[in-house]
Amino acid sequence: VRGAPRAAPPMRDMIARAARLGIGIVGSFHELGPMPSQEGVIAALRRCCLGGAAAVAKFVGVASEPSHALLVHSAAAAAELPVPHIALAMGPFGRMSRVLNATLTPVTHPLLPAAAAPGQLSVAEITAVRRSLGYLPSKEFFLFGTPTKHSPSPAIHNAGFEANGCGHTYGTVETDEVSVALEAIRKPSFGGGSITIPLKEALLPHADELSEAATVIGAINTLTRAADGRLLADNTDWVGIRNLLAAGLRQRHGGTAPAELCALVLGAGGTARAACHALRQLGAAQLYVFNRTREKAEALGAAFDAVPLSGDLDAAVGGLPQLHLLVSCIPGSAGGAPSDALL
Repeated sequence: VRGAPRAAPPMRDMIARAARLGIGIVGSFHELGPMPSQEGVIAALRRCCLGGAAAVAKFVGVASEPSHALLVHSAAAAAELPVPHIALAMGPFGRMSRVLNATLTPVTHPLLPAAAAPGQLSVAEITAVRRSLGYLPSKEFFLFGTPTKHSPSPAIHNAGFEANGCGHTYGTVETDEVSVALEAIRKPSFGGGSITIPLKEALLPHADELSEAATVIGAINTLTRAADGRLLADNTDWVGIRNLLAAGLRQRHGGTAPAELCALVLGAGGTARAACHALRQLGAAQLYVFNRTREKAEALGAAFDAVPLSGDLDAAVGGLPQLHLLVSCIPGSAGGAPSDALL
């Protein structure tokens, strides 16, 4: 610390004070002379554990040849330390040690006038090397359902993966067959995916754990492979639907929704179920559901305490005493929207 007295307090007093204050200590050793042997690096790292008082042990040496980057890395692994470690070799020959180091790697940035230490790399440089060598976790993510060819999801997710230095990929599985989707889901490389029509309900029984929303709605739009291998399912469709409808209601009704909010949902699939849940969360007092198949409308109505409608859509909508919100969950290619005159 700048301006501190030259005589440092005893190590044990510093360790005790750090413990009282909840401060983690990095036990650090910098060798600015010739690179020690592997045994020397191991011994230095073990001393840096401070008898168990350190949260991290750190060794820094100077690399005079490329093998020194691997030397510090292998020495740290062989030391079998009880705490995480930082093992670096400074200089151009030691850059690989920064790629291999997994804990608190010091980095620079292109906007800084100079690196803080010889051989220091930026986050982008480190992740680029790790990705090219296959060191980064690489999982496959997919959009399941049909149609998917016009979806922007692959472009959005792959751009995000690349920007964050991930090795993951996001593609599509164009199918309406559960068995085809499960082939991709059961691969060891599967990391997760998005579910669209017509699989939002069909894939639900194959998840190991459902979120509260997925359980209530009875349909899913998101799958995630947990670290322990379990397949987790969620439904976030209803959040997007609720937020858009809430914003529209605020704009149209001056910040407050109608006291007796009346809404109609078209369709009876997984998205329609999410829309019904969203409308109930918005406080809809009267909810109607319409489907050309009477049985499907009745089943959805029973699940969300809604009035089922079927038959001619214009006639059904025209017979309602009032209607504040209409949510269509029918694919655009399928038609079935109310006539312009009725709207």
